[in-house]
Amino acid sequence: MSENTSDPSKDLLDLLVESKVISQAQASLVRTDHEATGMSFEEILVARSWVSESKLSELRPNSSKTQDVSEASSRKPVSYQENLKRYRQIMAEILGESSE
Repeated sequence: MSENTSDPSKDLLDLLVESKVISQAQASLVRTDHEATGMSFEEILVARSWVSESKLSELRPNSSKTQDVSEASSRKPVSYQENLKRYRQIMAEILGESSE
């Protein structure tokens, strides 16, 4: 895949696709969301509920990014509806549409 790439997030997405945890389309959407929002790949995967924090820890036990996601999620529990509303607002801003 990307032998010369040292970006661990891209390696993580490749690993998740190869192990069939997420699809190639989901990995592509994570990359797009990352570019649009600046969120880490791990944050996006957890926010979309595609990968649990425990699965990320399992795949990358020494990753500080996984710890950051755990710390961020422990600050304020966010419901699925709140996440969906936030996601729609962000996408509406990107697309220049109403977020209704």
